[in-house]
Amino acid sequence: MREHDHVIKVLEEAEEAAKLGDIFKLRSLSDQTIHSAAIYQDTDNILVAVIIYSLSKLLERKSNYSDKDFKKYFDYYLKTIEHSKNFIGKNKTELFRDSINELAQVKGFSEDIKKNMQDVLQKARINKASRVYEHGISMGATAKLLGISIWELSNYTGQTAISDNKMGETVSVKDRIKNAMEMFE
Repeated sequence: MREHDHVIKVLEEAEEAAKLGDIFKLRSLSDQTIHSAAIYQDTDNILVAVIIYSLSKLLERKSNYSDKDFKKYFDYYLKTIEHSKNFIGKNKTELFRDSINELAQVKGFSEDIKKNMQDVLQKARINKASRVYEHGISMGATAKLLGISIWELSNYTGQTAISDNKMGETVSVKDRIKNAMEMFE
């Protein structure tokens, strides 16, 4: 894993945002991590982004769970984030990955909750894969980094119009001047 200090800082900010219920901040942190992950094509950074994003989805869907189930799973997420920070800080990458995999197993919950949370994690992987793909990484490489199939990724990117993104197009000189003039009105 690259950028240990940055990832630990992101996890600390995610922990704080989660405690405050700040879904927007969690998504922003997840996107920041995806940017780094796309640059370095680092699976561990992607795992951090997936966990942060899935935590935002858990908070977003809080009303779908009983208070007891939500608190139990939320606390489990926070414990996993705490362990992750410690493992990353001590450069124990395998233990970090194991703690993330353990989170995905959803131990100690009913089958309904387990299935729901595994679904959230899988959708988070696909969503974050699409964000990596937006950064110009090939679909095959992106799918491999996130452990999903190319089919799942292509299906999602087709629905979100990511493949039609026109980021490479420039604005004409006339339109740029018009935009600049509007700023001074």
